[in-house]
Amino acid sequence: MKEPSYRQTLGHAWQVVWENKILWILGLLSVFLGQIGFSDTFGRIWSMFDTTLTGQGFSLRPLLIFELTGSFWNIFGLAWLMVICISVFALLIFLAVASQGSLITYVAEWFKTGKHQILAKSWRNSVKHFWSVLLVNIVRQALMFLLLVAFAYTANYFFNSGNLAQGFLFALGAVLLLFFSLVFSALCVYTLCYVLLDGKGVVKSVKKAWMLFSEHLLVSLEIGVLLMLLNFLLILAIVIGSFFAFLPAALIWIVGGITNLAVLGAVGLVIGIFLLLLFIVFSAGFFNAFTISAWVFLFMRMHKEGLSSRSIHFFKYLFSR
Repeated sequence: MKEPSYRQTLGHAWQVVWENKILWILGLLSVFLGQIGFSDTFGRIWSMFDTTLTGQGFSLRPLLIFELTGSFWNIFGLAWLMVICISVFALLIFLAVASQGSLITYVAEWFKTGKHQILAKSWRNSVKHFWSVLLVNIVRQALMFLLLVAFAYTANYFFNSGNLAQGFLFALGAVLLLFFSLVFSALCVYTLCYVLLDGKGVVKSVKKAWMLFSEHLLVSLEIGVLLMLLNFLLILAIVIGSFFAFLPAALIWIVGGITNLAVLGAVGLVIGIFLLLLFIVFSAGFFNAFTISAWVFLFMRMHKEGLSSRSIHFFKYLFSR
């Protein structure tokens, strides 16, 4: 059988997501668990740099200040609000975990049969393995947090000294952060696939995921870098989409200028922001579903047939000429 190229991988991922719009919603809900790959890491690093640029220091500590002063009813109201927030947070986590598992299961079945699946079946399989999927994501987030803490200390050391040796240390820390973040992401998605598709326990799934990853190290790194580059296309699409999102608002502003009605300016702004947020939401859901689909397709090919690195093919071709 002809070995699939990365173009075919992305093509299959695009097809399954485009022809199954329900996956956009699953992708959007699973975003709460963080995107698999470099993108989530870049977002966290940017948040850390943004905090630094605003003069608050390079830190991961949230700035939360609570003042528990006032009457009994004020404290009771605050406690009730916390209960509501915790309940909403628990619901979001449940939906995110169940959606991620359903997405992986649905996509895998699509690649096997090429037919539309019943979402309820994928949802039941995801709920069945809910705690395993949640545990894998918690471990991944914990490892990513430890990496970011180490990187934050390295970055602080660099910014406080600023010499060449510390600059090299900072660059090395950034490279290691990106490398290990991709390793954890690949192991995470392979483990989830073993848990959801093969019904393995978490420990066995981690062992089999490590074996699969070690056998296809370069392939995993290459697809991670490729999907990272596609994030720039996503950013470009959002920039272009923002222009079209504000076209109705521009028309309303023109009418407001002609009729001299100031209220139309506010109406146009609200409509423009709403359309932009709606476009960003659907784009995020689509791209997250697309990313997970690409990883699942590669997992299935690696798991069943094996897949060799495109880089190795390139260098073999280069030196054989």
